[in-house]
Amino acid sequence: MIHSIRRSFAVAVLVACGPSGQPTPAVNTPIAAAAPPVQPVQPPAADPTPPALRLPAVARPIKHVLELTIDPASEEFAGTITMELEIVAPVTTLWLHGKELAIGEATVAAGSQRIAARAISGGKEFVGLVLAHELLPGRATLVVSYRGKMHRGSGDGLYTAQEANEWYAFTQFEATDARRAFPCFDEPSYKAPWQVTIHTKKSLVALSNTPIESETDEPDGMKAVRFGETKPLPSYLVAFAVGPFDAIDAGKTRAGAPIRIVVPRGRGKDARYAVQATKPLLDRLEDYFGTPYPYPKLDMLAVSVFNAGAMENAGLITWRQELLLVKPEELTLDRQKSYATTAAHEMAHQWFGDYVTLAWWDDTWLNESFASWMESKVVEAWQPDWEVPVGRAWSTSGVMASDSLDTARAIRQPIDTANDIQNAFDGITYQKGEAVLTMIERTIGPDVFQRGVRAYLAKHAFRNATYEDFVGAMSGAAGKDLHPMFDAFVLQSGVPLASFELVCDKAKPPVMKLSQRRYAPMGSKIDPKRTWHVPVCVRWGAGSATGRDCTTLDAPAAELALSAKSCPAWVMPNEGGLGYYRMQFEGDLLAHLLANASKVLTLPERVALIGDVNALVASGDVKKAVALDLVATLAKDKSRHIVNASIGVVASIEDMVPETLRANYERFVRKLYQARAHELRWQPRKGEDDNTQQLRRSVVPLVASVGRDAELIKQATELTWKWLDAHDAVAPDIARAALAVASRNGDQKLFDRLHAEARKAGDRAERGRYLGAMGRFVDPKLLGQALALVLTDEFELRDAGGLLQGALGDPRTREQAFAFVKDHFDQILNKLPEAYRPFMAFSFVALCDDTRRPEIEAFFTPRIEKLDGGPRILAQALESMSLCSAQRKAEAPGVAAFLQRQ
Repeated sequence: MIHSIRRSFAVAVLVACGPSGQPTPAVNTPIAAAAPPVQPVQPPAADPTPPALRLPAVARPIKHVLELTIDPASEEFAGTITMELEIVAPVTTLWLHGKELAIGEATVAAGSQRIAARAISGGKEFVGLVLAHELLPGRATLVVSYRGKMHRGSGDGLYTAQEANEWYAFTQFEATDARRAFPCFDEPSYKAPWQVTIHTKKSLVALSNTPIESETDEPDGMKAVRFGETKPLPSYLVAFAVGPFDAIDAGKTRAGAPIRIVVPRGRGKDARYAVQATKPLLDRLEDYFGTPYPYPKLDMLAVSVFNAGAMENAGLITWRQELLLVKPEELTLDRQKSYATTAAHEMAHQWFGDYVTLAWWDDTWLNESFASWMESKVVEAWQPDWEVPVGRAWSTSGVMASDSLDTARAIRQPIDTANDIQNAFDGITYQKGEAVLTMIERTIGPDVFQRGVRAYLAKHAFRNATYEDFVGAMSGAAGKDLHPMFDAFVLQSGVPLASFELVCDKAKPPVMKLSQRRYAPMGSKIDPKRTWHVPVCVRWGAGSATGRDCTTLDAPAAELALSAKSCPAWVMPNEGGLGYYRMQFEGDLLAHLLANASKVLTLPERVALIGDVNALVASGDVKKAVALDLVATLAKDKSRHIVNASIGVVASIEDMVPETLRANYERFVRKLYQARAHELRWQPRKGEDDNTQQLRRSVVPLVASVGRDAELIKQATELTWKWLDAHDAVAPDIARAALAVASRNGDQKLFDRLHAEARKAGDRAERGRYLGAMGRFVDPKLLGQALALVLTDEFELRDAGGLLQGALGDPRTREQAFAFVKDHFDQILNKLPEAYRPFMAFSFVALCDDTRRPEIEAFFTPRIEKLDGGPRILAQALESMSLCSAQRKAEAPGVAAFLQRQ
């Protein structure tokens, strides 16, 4: 799943004891009409204790039959679930996962017996079914009727959302929210077929994982839509939706399974790019896996309220609407890339995650790391001009910053609590996992890696698998044990800092002296004494000759003899930027490499090098002034990637600039970028390439906002007013940046116009642009008006979150915004979807002042730690603030000295 946040609501389970007194839907059960009478159950002296996290291993489902009555305009639904079970140990209480479900009637049939079950509450996550007498090992059939809640706009479980005044019902079950829609064995190892029937209005369209098997009219304007039985699926991959959908044909898989883009009524024209791109990407996935797409259909469903990016439900992939639907006039290259990478990721899951499923959430990486790796591989093959390897280098460098925290977790982390499940879906799993797989593929070779993947899928088809299964398959393909390498990067946290020293002796071949320790940023309490099995490949140039040499650094120190005939003029210690390690340069190795970088290094290598220089600044091994001195060279580069890297260095010091040197800082920015910004200007010219368009988006707003260029500010304001009257007056890929600059320098008139347009906007993405711009005002009065909207019901906080984010991100407005967060914390928290709530901890990180830690801990700890996933997120936020504070304290004098010379 592409995501920004994972979810698990912390609300009480509503479980009725015995019949609820409310009507339940008609159901078809395998119980014969002449079944023996139900044996009543007598309440015991005390109810049994519910499980803590996982269900007891006394039963497992063999097949599910699920019937639901769903009216999207309602806030309730009714259901009956019939489970064929294998009872593996004697049991008197069957525990199931269930959340906010009111149980009506439950019975168990075993042999000639038909036993009533008394429903008891099992806390927030469980429902217990107490049986009249002990159920012995063997086959049994459980039937449970129940009612549940469809929270409007929650984005979790079975919920509803409104689009153009029409109601829709959607599902989102990963990781632990299927239990909101039906009582079940809500763990990934319980993988069994599902047959779903939905009762709904005749005028609505019902969707599920499989094609429709039959559709039957029912009284009162209703119909029953029966779907074909699925292949074995865990509960979190079951999905359904009801609403006035339109379906657009997007072709067929090679085996003939239909591909459709499913959208809210009337939005078909906005799905054109999805129609074009989906099948070519799927074809490449089938080629790589050597196995046909494993399900009988593929629907891509646009969801108007979604807490993540997309979700890989088998045969019914659900999408955040803004990613899937794009107005034709706003189809920028960035929007194309967003769709393609997300589609490749989610379709890769149809094999890695759906066809073969993790056994427990400690192996979340088997789903997400692999799908992230696969998305890059597929998109790079499909669109080589998109420079995917450069993006991968940025991603790797970025996640290393997270992995450098003492609170960072391992890719494969033991799951002992619900908090651990929520924390498993983060950048460590996605970006670090992708980087590690990329490194290992390079080490053993792409063909060997592919053979391992295919062997893994073939052996565990439609079943579950574990870390050991995957590493075993890869080791078998490689013909050697890969555990030491996998274990080093998957089972422990942290980033290796590999040190490189070039030694040239005239009487001997040149040698690289290598050593390793754990990278630690300045102020960190990390113990550096940790080692990895690090695959190292270096690239070198000696005269007209170039070459590469590789080794595995599996000890604190080692040597690598180079194949160069003479002493190299330069050495790149991380070929292709594909190694997951930071480079530390001894002697004059860095100086020689920087002198030759623009001529001899690839773009991914240059990005990796700049990232490592910044990391060495953060660790105190390189002075900030050294990095700032590099900026003048980087800023002149032709590639947007390198220019953006230079901008990152310049922007990183903004919070360290004292007011007495603010003018110097602005002058420094203008000196570096002003000429190019005026050459690029706000509006594009015909025939521009992608590099130029991307440069405009980073350089022009920087010079306008940070460099305080009066002419560019004036132009941005003029363009904003034109855009407010007619969106086609401004290029779609620059409109958001122009809005931000205009708002930073805007007045009440502009604020009121943006507010009025936000109220009228029917499209969520467009509404987000208006609200994001409103959060950029720096006038305290106008900012106060913007922040006040957060507390109203005028806009969903999913949309209005930009009002807070913009203000917290700007040094000029940060304190006002943070004070607002503290003053209204509980109100803001209650308006947020529960998945987002623990991330409110990051609202204080940018304060970058460890002297305020006691105040911050006292306020945030009792509020964040009680939320699912909160303890780790709070610990990471506190550590991030402390490291920022230590770095600022160490670097501020050097930054001031540098700016005094500007």
